[in-house]
Amino acid sequence: MIEQFIYPKYDSASKKVLISEVRHLITNTDYLISYFTDHQFADWRILDAAKLEVFRIIVLGITGFDNSLSLNSMKESSESLKSLRDILYLYISKKEKTTLLQDLNGSIAYLNHNPDFDSFDRATFITSFGNEISAGIAQLEQNLPGDKIKYNRMLRQEVRTLFDSDAFNVDAFSPGPEYRITGAKVGLGKRLFYDPLLSGTGTRSCASCHNPDLAFTDGMAKHTDVHVPSKLLTRNVPTLFNAALQSNYFYDMRALTLEDQVHDVISSKQEMDGSMDAILKYVSADKSYHSLFVTAFSEKTGKGISSDQVTNALACYIRSLTKLNSRFDKYMLGNRDALSKQELKGFNLFMGKAKCATCHFVPLFNGVTPPKYVESETEVLGVPVSLADSTLDSDLGYYNVIGVDSYKNAFKVPTIRNINKTAPYMHNGVYKTLDQVMEFYNNGGGAGLGINLSNQTLSEENLHLTEKEKEDIIAFMGSLESK
Repeated sequence: MIEQFIYPKYDSASKKVLISEVRHLITNTDYLISYFTDHQFADWRILDAAKLEVFRIIVLGITGFDNSLSLNSMKESSESLKSLRDILYLYISKKEKTTLLQDLNGSIAYLNHNPDFDSFDRATFITSFGNEISAGIAQLEQNLPGDKIKYNRMLRQEVRTLFDSDAFNVDAFSPGPEYRITGAKVGLGKRLFYDPLLSGTGTRSCASCHNPDLAFTDGMAKHTDVHVPSKLLTRNVPTLFNAALQSNYFYDMRALTLEDQVHDVISSKQEMDGSMDAILKYVSADKSYHSLFVTAFSEKTGKGISSDQVTNALACYIRSLTKLNSRFDKYMLGNRDALSKQELKGFNLFMGKAKCATCHFVPLFNGVTPPKYVESETEVLGVPVSLADSTLDSDLGYYNVIGVDSYKNAFKVPTIRNINKTAPYMHNGVYKTLDQVMEFYNNGGGAGLGINLSNQTLSEENLHLTEKEKEDIIAFMGSLESK
């Protein structure tokens, strides 16, 4: 927040506010120092925080998230690693000094020798330095004796890198331990997912709108009303791939859990118009369904099948659709042949000049904020109502949930994994191609279309991406498809 009072041009008008902000920062820092003077830190907490700082540098530090005006990303990241090196030195044995310290020194030198924001090779920095440092810290933490507290973070504490195959916990945002995913629940949930008898008309299943061949979308700008085929729903159908790896659901974030989301869709008059009472009678009377429920919820079925069990089974099937095994992931785990030169150029643009990664955070490429990946973000982009009509879409999004003016026309940041299969794009499906999406962002979102939106969070400045650069970014996004 302080940066905006210094850059791009420091003047006397901002001096008073700057001094106030700095004083506030100093007061808070003094308080923290005095508080922790009498509190003992555990070594594992320090190393956990150190690893999170490395992740923060990889995902936020080198992308311009923290310094969007000055773009001093490499210098600031270098200073962060220098401070980290001083702390880690206290934990590094003689045996480990030749590896972890070498990686730290190498990364600092690489950042200092390549300070230019636009040309910085982020792919090389992450794979050659960032991943090695975080893995080294994870090993230090593993070597510590004694027990460690296990946090309920989506990013597992024991990970070595952000790109480990099991780095993220699909149960992190479930309502509680009893709702966690099991194979039996997934099998039951899959059958329910494809069953049209869950709808009020007996004609629409979850799969009717979430087609697995289209990354669990439907290929339409907006799906149709279950009762009136000529009437369209309000918003575009989002992908269910990696839906578990976010903290809120629907474009307006009104549902806190997948169970809430499932219940909302089933009961929606326009989407499925299902009755939970009717569903419970149906599955209870069906012998094969009853057997699956007994297997999945053995300790509770004595009281009969419940609505919570129905929604939990469906939610667990959706949680099972977590796939982070794209060519991009393989590259980050060491397969240097997984990405083409064009895709690597696109990744570096995505993380740098194009500033895509300041909203679509690596490695999930959605809006759940790193490094702890706990809370989903919304953005105000200024999306138009149609290609032909450059007026603001009337959907108020998150504002209808929270009632705060700054969130008018705000929508959750979705994942862009499997993006080649999820067209059309935006909450209203206004853009049919990625070329159209890139042009929208390149020109400053709604502001570039002449839409006057005072609370637009997307930068209104033109990114000045060339046609070749836009092609490279689109090529990179194609590498995010999982099998």
